[in-house]
Amino acid sequence: MGDDHAAPQRLTVLAGRYAAIKKEVAAGLRARQEATRFGGPPLPDDGPSAAGKRDARRIAAERLGAGVSHTTLEKVLWLERVAVDMERRASLRREAMDAWDEVDSGAPVNWPHERIRTLVLIDDLERMIAEHPADSVVKMVAERELRLLRSRGVHGVTPAMKRRTRQALAGAERLDRDIDEAARRIGPGWRELEDYLKRRRAERKAVRDQEIRDRIKARAEAPLDGGANP
Repeated sequence: MGDDHAAPQRLTVLAGRYAAIKKEVAAGLRARQEATRFGGPPLPDDGPSAAGKRDARRIAAERLGAGVSHTTLEKVLWLERVAVDMERRASLRREAMDAWDEVDSGAPVNWPHERIRTLVLIDDLERMIAEHPADSVVKMVAERELRLLRSRGVHGVTPAMKRRTRQALAGAERLDRDIDEAARRIGPGWRELEDYLKRRRAERKAVRDQEIRDRIKARAEAPLDGGANP
């Protein structure tokens, strides 16, 4: 019992225990919140660690009593979720399982976690490019960000770069929604209006081109001295 608790490399075991405690703590916090919302007497806290707190993750890590932060335990659990996510490509799931094994063998969790986060982001970008139409802002932003990440390589992508990419994608998604909403407000004549504007631009260009040709022709036919012919 003591050996299992003292072995720091067994983060995967601790993470499993932490997940069970967190689920129980979250249920208790929800029950207290509901009791207070509907006018009932507040339920007692289960211990001093819960008093004045509303974050099940921190409470669960404290109750686990292993001296491991909730952020570290959440990273281990996230690696496991990616490893079993059947919607991800098989090679990514294998990478995540390998990272999980590294942590289980005693490796620090931060680097495996960041490496898999980069691969997950690349996978997300590839799926966005495949799923969005050619005129989507999301598709264009995803293509740009994917080129940037690949140029840096997995080892060269920083957490700040990943945050910036996610923010850029969120902005692109909002812009796509705004464009779709504008098209809905314009109605079914949107494409006809677009075609009309293109035709008008083409017509104006044709008229301008003809004016230039006429002026060039007139100048070429005019007398050199600019006066009347004798």
